[in-house]
Amino acid sequence: MRHVIDVVARYELLLLAAATPFLLFPGKWTPIGLALIAVAWACRWVATGHLSARTAMDVPIILLLIMTGVSLIPSVALDLSLNRMSIIILGVALFYGMANGLHSERHIHYMGIALVVVGLVVAVVGLLGTDWEIGALIEVPALYGRLPGPLIRGLPGSGVIEEYDLINPRVTAGALAILLPVPLAYLVFGQGRKLRLLSGGTALVMAAVLLLTQAPQGFLGLAAALFLIGVWRSRWVLLSLPLGLAGIFAAWHLLDLSQVLDGWLTPATTEALDFAIRSRVVNAARGVGMIRDMPYSGVGLNTFPVVEGLYSFGSCHAEHAHNTLIQTAVDLGVLGLVALLALLAAFAYTVAHAYRASRSRDQRALLVGICGAMVAWLAYGLLDGMTLGHKPGLAIWVALGLAAAIRLQVEQPPTQAVPFPKRFSRNWMVLVVLPLVLLLAMVGLTARNSIGAFYVNLGVMEAHRALATPDSPTSVATHRDAAEEYFRQALRWDPTRGRTHHLLEWTLSEDILKQRWPRGTL
Repeated sequence: MRHVIDVVARYELLLLAAATPFLLFPGKWTPIGLALIAVAWACRWVATGHLSARTAMDVPIILLLIMTGVSLIPSVALDLSLNRMSIIILGVALFYGMANGLHSERHIHYMGIALVVVGLVVAVVGLLGTDWEIGALIEVPALYGRLPGPLIRGLPGSGVIEEYDLINPRVTAGALAILLPVPLAYLVFGQGRKLRLLSGGTALVMAAVLLLTQAPQGFLGLAAALFLIGVWRSRWVLLSLPLGLAGIFAAWHLLDLSQVLDGWLTPATTEALDFAIRSRVVNAARGVGMIRDMPYSGVGLNTFPVVEGLYSFGSCHAEHAHNTLIQTAVDLGVLGLVALLALLAAFAYTVAHAYRASRSRDQRALLVGICGAMVAWLAYGLLDGMTLGHKPGLAIWVALGLAAAIRLQVEQPPTQAVPFPKRFSRNWMVLVVLPLVLLLAMVGLTARNSIGAFYVNLGVMEAHRALATPDSPTSVATHRDAAEEYFRQALRWDPTRGRTHHLLEWTLSEDILKQRWPRGTL
């Protein structure tokens, strides 16, 4: 029996690969995937005597998991929330599977090659399963008419209200922008000729499909990754940023590029771009409004369209706030956003130490590639929303896991997961104790406001439940009364906040199901 446990622990990643379809496409078979993950963790615990090797990203991940659980409490659409939660659980499992299962440089090298192959597979699936008629900025019938007809339809468990038969080109662009930096980094920094040829061919295919999507957010993500790779190659590339901006500014004014663009872009394209910009500004503002009302819990994981639909007396066609950081706070609350930022900081810390300690050229290339993937994800997230619970977001968990695995493999003996001095020096007193004192002082000065905001959070949660059950007058009345009581409690703690007064007025209206939700007050 012990031999079986040791074998399962050694090949944990194969078990996680078997669990991936059940969680990546949630459905009635999802418990099987969860059971496989539980078996993998139990075998690792018995075989090694601990749950996991320590990494610098442990605390942020634990906080993310806690806030993911908390986000289920206010959710008014548990099916949508559990969909995203399944992918987050899978991502965490893959992270720790790689941190504990990639024991050698050879294993890490194979995982890097697998990531390149996955990028090629995503490009092929995108080519055969994307709806090329959605969001096209430039009509090129001679090109798109020659593409093979959609052969992949109806991928299960999309996690959105309006089910789509095909893949949205923006999602395809996001996945490719995240994965493309890895083969590009291997091409520029890699050592083996075969690996560079594979990476170069894969990068060409992925870039071609990315261009077909005509997704500005995908192009922005790729541009950010290329800039990072270029700077890593030569610091002189940094000069291209100010020089490029100056060139664009000069050309815009001297050559009157606005007139050139007006003549080049069709009225339909101009209208589509205008709508895209305005809709993103509106959705981001509405996301900020949800964070304002529910900063502690978020509105519920993946329930932005449901809540927005409750506010607008109907369905909402925007699935998210079109900004990754805003959407994270909408889903998981402000603490969830803090956990994400801490995770990114821990990732940067891990990569810096791993890169400095590694002596393998291919390993360093992989580190550059996953850094490029992270930068591409964040740049893409400026114009669109792709959180760690989205399917393409699984690549981010893989990048995090690879960074942790490389550092654990190259640092011998392993260093502490996070920097901590053996004794408190004067510098650490300044860097650690003083900020904590300032934070406690800030909390003390704003305690009444914070408690008031907490009661507002509870009141809005009850208001959502009232709006989500319009067919049950008893439920509507019960949740409305609870919301009213919470808003009154909030005013006892923070009577000067105008937002709370407007929310209370809304609960006191004759029929809240016909009364427009107050949006505009702080």
